[in-house]
Amino acid sequence: MTSSWIVAIGAGSVLLALGSQSVAHHGQAGLFDQKRMVEMTGSVKEWSFVNPHPVLLIEITAADGTTTEWDVYFGPSAVSALRNRGFSAATFKVGETVIVNGHPATAAGARGIDVWGADSTVKRADGTPIP
Repeated sequence: MTSSWIVAIGAGSVLLALGSQSVAHHGQAGLFDQKRMVEMTGSVKEWSFVNPHPVLLIEITAADGTTTEWDVYFGPSAVSALRNRGFSAATFKVGETVIVNGHPATAAGARGIDVWGADSTVKRADGTPIP
């Protein structure tokens, strides 16, 4: 076997391995219940507008005073996709109240909500859509 064949087989193997990891990493089928919508009001604990995926973490306070943290998932989007929709590093401020309406995570005990779809919304406390 010539060295060019070895290089070609090696490069092809690497591409196949990376391609399957990418699909597994970015696939969201089954992660969120697309048949259910939930609405939550909470305060922004963290907004990190960085690649590969921006992170919005909100803190929800229950009627009994206990708090839980929820991850708000913007689908498979990177900063560029969110920027095209009007988001920026200054979109959310720590401590501000937001109202999130989206699809809840399906895994038992998971505290995540997907707001990427057209039927989902993120709003300020006064009802102003974000962005």
